[in-house]
Order: sequence, then structure tokens, then C-alpha cells
Amino acid sequence: MVHRSRVPLVGDRVLAVFGLGCLAWLVFYAALTFLGQDRPGLARFTGEVLYLVPVATLLGLSVYAARRTEGRSRTAWRLLVASNVAWLCGDSVWAYYVYTTPGGDPPVPTLADAFYLLRFLLTMPAIMIALGLKLRGLLDALLVAAAGAAIGWQLVISPLVPPSWDPGAFVTFLYPVFSVVIFSVLVALMLTGDRRVPPAMVLFAVAFGIAVVMDGVYAYSSVLRHYTSTTWLNVGWQGEILLLCLAALVAARHPGDERERPPAREVSFLPALVAVLVVGGLAAADLILSGQLSRVTLTVALLLLIGLLVRQIVAARGRTRLTEQLRTAAITDALTGLYNRRYFEEMLAAEADPARRRGPLSVVLIDLDHFKTVNDTHGHLVGDAVLTAVAERLRRSLRAGDLLCRYGGEEFVCLLPRTGGPAAWDLAERLRVGLRATPIPVPGVAEPLAMTASFGVACADPADPSGLSVDELVDTADRALYRAKAQGRDRVVGGGPREPAEVSPTLDLPPELVWLTDELDRIRGDGRSAAVSGWAWRTAAALGLDEATRLRIAAAARLHGIGCLTTTCEPGPATDDGHAARAGPEQSACLLADLAHRPDLAPLLAAVHERHDGSGHPRGLAGSDIPIGARIIAVCDGWADAAAGVSPHARQTLLDGCGTRYDPAVVDVFLALADDDEPTEAGTEKNS
Repeated sequence: MVHRSRVPLVGDRVLAVFGLGCLAWLVFYAALTFLGQDRPGLARFTGEVLYLVPVATLLGLSVYAARRTEGRSRTAWRLLVASNVAWLCGDSVWAYYVYTTPGGDPPVPTLADAFYLLRFLLTMPAIMIALGLKLRGLLDALLVAAAGAAIGWQLVISPLVPPSWDPGAFVTFLYPVFSVVIFSVLVALMLTGDRRVPPAMVLFAVAFGIAVVMDGVYAYSSVLRHYTSTTWLNVGWQGEILLLCLAALVAARHPGDERERPPAREVSFLPALVAVLVVGGLAAADLILSGQLSRVTLTVALLLLIGLLVRQIVAARGRTRLTEQLRTAAITDALTGLYNRRYFEEMLAAEADPARRRGPLSVVLIDLDHFKTVNDTHGHLVGDAVLTAVAERLRRSLRAGDLLCRYGGEEFVCLLPRTGGPAAWDLAERLRVGLRATPIPVPGVAEPLAMTASFGVACADPADPSGLSVDELVDTADRALYRAKAQGRDRVVGGGPREPAEVSPTLDLPPELVWLTDELDRIRGDGRSAAVSGWAWRTAAALGLDEATRLRIAAAARLHGIGCLTTTCEPGPATDDGHAARAGPEQSACLLADLAHRPDLAPLLAAVHERHDGSGHPRGLAGSDIPIGARIIAVCDGWADAAAGVSPHARQTLLDGCGTRYDPAVVDVFLALADDDEPTEAGTEKNS
């Protein structure tokens, strides 16, 4: 593991001491160079032997930086290690030639020049890797580098071009060319790169800025006279090497600085501005000095123009790609990979356009049942895995033209173009059965999780003027979904021909109590509370009761199963008058009525366990003395108890209790509904 220093760059004492040591060495080397002006032996030792000390130090520090950094920076420093090996080899070979060549004047070119040029070739990709170039950044850098190189040519290189070429002149000419190019690329990357420039690369740029001047002067001095060890150029090159040593130490001690985030300020306009100013400046200089544009200026202008055009194309493609990525992120659910609610609403609005409508349009809302229990029991990571698996299972079951989106939380929504109510119902039923049939395996959970879902369906058909409009689809499907949950979950409710004409209404009950009844049903493994409520509603309607009475009966039926939490339903000890104790069931009924803020429910809840023949409890009421709502709930509850088997067995149970436990009139009406399959449709499952 790479150790990352916590010492701030500015307060790093090691860097401060090393910097002072570099300055002291530079002063010492300059003093020896001055003393060696009249002492050839000292000059040769200073310029050829002592000169190697900083180069060897640079190589060691480069190895240190390569080991301390990681990722892109490590690759760059490994290349720089190879570059500095070539540099040390070149200087060593040059020193050997100086000491072994008569007169201390080596021929040019030599093997040392090959090592020097190899060093330049390795440094260029290392810099580009260190600064993390992308295509657009590379084009920006090349534009600025071309502009900088053009200036360097006119000011530094062009005056050095010899009238006639030979191998020595050619090699000497390459040094300032490479230095100008590397310096220009460094400056370009610092100005246009999409990352904040590491401090080590800033020191690199300063070092190569010195190299541009030194190499230019070297080429100029080589043209006029031979290079000697007594030259002051060595002091400048020593300064370049010491700055590179400091850069390597900074990179090694502060590798985290090389991965800082991009700067907030936008500088993408800079390459075009620099290119225009440079070409304009070169053209103006040519016209003033010679009265015509030089070939160099025309070539630079053409290259920069081509570069700007390519850059614009790349920038346009990059903006288009970024826009598509942002658009995709804005309309996609990150967890499941489905489209999100925003995209669904956009597509629904598009389908609402009369010019686009070519047939019916259906919406299916899907809500996973008891999903909160999954999160509470197994944790949110398992819950996320379940959502992802359910999304994939639903997606595989849909047709190519259907749209599946995550609507929010554990809710999904399907938009079904050119799909009528019956087809939407069939599709929802297939999804429901498929989800229920196969439990979901989740890593880290021993047993696959059995999941069910409730479905709400709505359809808008332009062929039916009295039907729903597209704007009403979601609200209608949402209400149908609520009814599906109220009727016991794991069912499809909504715009299909098989939905009962009368379904359970929305009851005025606190959500907390409804949740509690559902939890009790879940523990028992059925959905009887919602089912009994629905049967009681339809039975009361068949008996001709008014809507307010039906609503009260359905609400009492929804809650009556909670009474077992507060008191036993069996009669207590007999009192002196022979009646069973009344306190338990009546207190339970009053408590539930108070919790529901529905005092009108108390008489029904208290009388649920009365019997038609008067043998029930708590008051021993009989016949019509028992509230009609309590008589209806008793029949529906008896059906639910018996309907765990085949439906005819449940029928016989009610018939056996006629006149004793149950009101015969209520039983007759209920069984008439059973003949139409109404109760079993909303109730417990039928077994074969």
C-alpha cells in the first residue's frame, strides 16, 4: 500500500531543507565554475564529474517517486526513471569522451547524443500521462504548443539555423527544438488540461523553461565556437536538474496532490485565443520586417486552423455525448436501471397528444406487498437487491412496446400503448402470478424471499367517449391499487371486465389501524380482514341497506379481528342473572372505536360474537336484537373460517349454522352472492 503523507506541501520541512541544499549546491557549483576559468583541470572536473552528482540524485529521487506514487502518476514516473537513466548515461559517455579525446573536444554527434535524444523522447509521453490527457485536452495542448513552438522557432531556433547542414549541426539543432516542444506542451497542459496541475509538473515546466534558454544558447555557441567545460551554461543546466530533483521529491512525498479535482474555472477558450494572437503577431512581424508573410507563418497558420476545426468537431461531439449522458441520468433510476417517474410522465403526456393516439392506452401500477418487512428484517441492501430482481423479472415479462418505470419506493408502473382494459388486466395478472410463483434468491439470505404485489389497472379508450381520459389514468390506477391492498393484497383491481361491479369502498379509518389488521393477517398467512370487509359491503348492498350503513358495516368488519389483541373472545364467568360477563368484548369494542375515532362502530364490534339463537356473548342477544351489521359480519367471518378448504365445505358450514349461529336471511343473501363467485373472488384462495 502506498503511504500518503499528511504533511501539507507548504509546511514540509524536508522539502524546505532539500531546497536550501539545492541552492547551496548551485552556489558552490557556480563558484567552482568561476575558479575553473583559468584552471583547465578544475574546469574539466567541475563540468564533467561534479556535473553528474545532481543527475544521479535525480535518478534516485525518480525511483523513489515511482515507488511512492500509484496509478497514472506511477506510470509517468517509471517513464521518467528510464528518461533519467538515459540522461545519466549520456552525461557519463560525454565525460568519457572529454577525458579521452585529444584536446578534450569530442566529435559531434556521439553516442552521448543518442542518449540525450532518447531522454527527450521518453519525457514527452511521461508528461502527458502525468497530466491525464484526453482527446479534447490533447487538441487544446497541441494548439497552444504549436503556438508556443512557433514563437520559439522565430525567436530561438530560426536564428540558429546554419546555412549548410551536417550531422553535427543537425543534432545540435535538435536540442532547442525538443526543449521548446516539451516546454510548450507543459505550458499548454497547465493552461488547458481538465485536471488541476500537480505541483511536481509546475516545477517541471519551470525546469524546461530554463532548458529552452540553455539549449538555445548552447546551439548558438556551438555554431560560433566549440563547446567547452568552462561554459557557464553548465550552471543553468544544474539549475534545471535541481528543479527536477525537487519535483521528484514533491511527487514522492505528496502523491495525493496529483489527483486533485479539476479547477472550477473554465479556460477552454484559451487555445483558440492563443492561436489567433500568435498567428496575428507572427504575420504582423513578417509584414513589418520583410513586407511579406514567411513560409513558417503560413504553415503555422494552416496547422492552427486545422487544429481549431478538429477541436470544434471534438468539442461538439463531446457536448452531444455529455448531453445524452445527463439526459439518460435524469430519466433513469440508478438502482434498477429502469426509467424513472419523470420519464413515465413525459411519455404519458406524449401519448395524450390526440395526433399520436392510435388506440386505447392502459396504465398498470404495481406495489410490492409488505416490502417494509423485507427492509426491517434483512436490511436495506437486501431490499435493494429485491427491487432490482423484481424490476428485471417484470421487464422480461413485458412486450417490446411496453414501458416499465420505477414509480417510487417499491412501486412500479407500466405504460401500455394500444392496449385495452382486458389485455391490460391479463398482463397484470400474468405479472402477479409470475412474481408470486417464484421466490427471489438474494445473496446472504438463506431462503429465497417470497414476494407478492398488488396491481391497479386503468384504461383510456378514445372509442369510448364516456370512458377515462388520459389525464385520469394514473389517479384511477392509483385508486384501484389502493382497493387491491384494502381487499387483502396480491390481486389485480381496476379497468377489466372481470372486476366486480361493486368493490369495497375507501373506508374512513386511521391508516395505522388498517396497517395493524394487515400485519395480523400477514402473521396468520391470509388476507381475511380486507376480504371480510369486502364481503360485508356487498352483502349489505344486496340486503338493500343504505350507503352510510354499508360503510359502517364494512369499517367494523375491517377492524373486528384486532379485538383478540385486547381481550379473549370467549365468555367470562356467569353472573347472578345467568348471563356471561360483559366487560371484556365491550371494552375491546369501545377501545377500537375510540382508536378509530368512530364511536358508531362500537355496537357492531361488541355484538360480532352474538348468536342468532341467543347463546352468544357478551349480552346473549338473539335474532333482530343483534345489529344487522354484526349479523352480516358473523356470516362473512364464518365463511372466511371455513373457506380455507373447498368452497362447498364453507357453504355447508353456513347452512349448518342457519338459525343457531347465523341469521338465515343473511345466509341466504350471502350464498346467493357465492353462487355468482363474488365472495371467493375477493376472499381467501380456493384450493383444488
